[in-house]
Amino acid sequence: MKKINVILATYNGAKYVTEQIQSILLNFTHLPEYQCRLLVSDDNSSDETTAIINHFNQLDPRIELLDNGKKGGVRENFNYLIMHTEADYTFFSDQDDLWLPNKMRLFMDRFVELEQQQQGPILLHSDLCVADKNLSPMHVSMFDYQNLNRAPDLARLMVNNSVTGCVMACNHELFSKARNSRIGESIMHDWYMAMLAQAIGRVGFIENSLILYRQHGNNVLGAQSASLSAVLNVSFKTRLVKARAIIRQTRIQAKLFLEDFSPALKPEDRQLLSDYVESFEKGFFTRFKLYSTRGVHKTGWLRNVSFFVFYVVGI
Repeated sequence: MKKINVILATYNGAKYVTEQIQSILLNFTHLPEYQCRLLVSDDNSSDETTAIINHFNQLDPRIELLDNGKKGGVRENFNYLIMHTEADYTFFSDQDDLWLPNKMRLFMDRFVELEQQQQGPILLHSDLCVADKNLSPMHVSMFDYQNLNRAPDLARLMVNNSVTGCVMACNHELFSKARNSRIGESIMHDWYMAMLAQAIGRVGFIENSLILYRQHGNNVLGAQSASLSAVLNVSFKTRLVKARAIIRQTRIQAKLFLEDFSPALKPEDRQLLSDYVESFEKGFFTRFKLYSTRGVHKTGWLRNVSFFVFYVVGI
């Protein structure tokens, strides 16, 4: 019997984590042919989160709290889980969403379909329904709401992630390669794994919105509209500072990725990553060529304005 692990990172999530765990367990009932487990890592919560998880464990041994020591943030918490779990398939989960009952069944059917076509590393992700704190839908598609690219190539993924970790799942072939990398030094685990799957395996997208992605004001990474009105509601200075910082981080991440996986990359991908890393030390025309002819840009004109200014022009 093949094994599925759902890895859940928690921190002061007592208000919502019960609903999330219940929704995951409901998904388990649709997969009787698999051995399913829910593995939790807590980042030293000060509320009742770990007590809730331990209570669930007493009722259902498939739920296990691996550790409740301090990790230092959502990235570090997920990196702990990545290094401490193994299964044939691994699903990632946030603490405050709600999975729709058919989520895991649709993912597993797609995994089987793709693996029958060709073996190798696979990452699957789906659309999300953006919801308010009470799980009332606000927008049926986060990809439409944020104007995200459903099928980005490596050039796009290198500078802008459109794979959301809370609707991401990987097979063992991809997961094992990620575990042997320095994913803990990346910008975020989902971004790094998306680049890896695109470069050496396959990325599959399921059009259905399979979770209610709860927005409640305390999200570490939430859903923000890509509309002009939404952009104007955010401090201009704040947006500029953040845009400049993330571009610089993509260079560091690209260099890290190149060092981790260079022998496994196709020559054209290896060259693309190398050229991007080196372009920061070169002139405007080198960066403009990458932007205009090799696909190194983002999706949507609003995102590309700041990317052009801070990367191509180099301000």
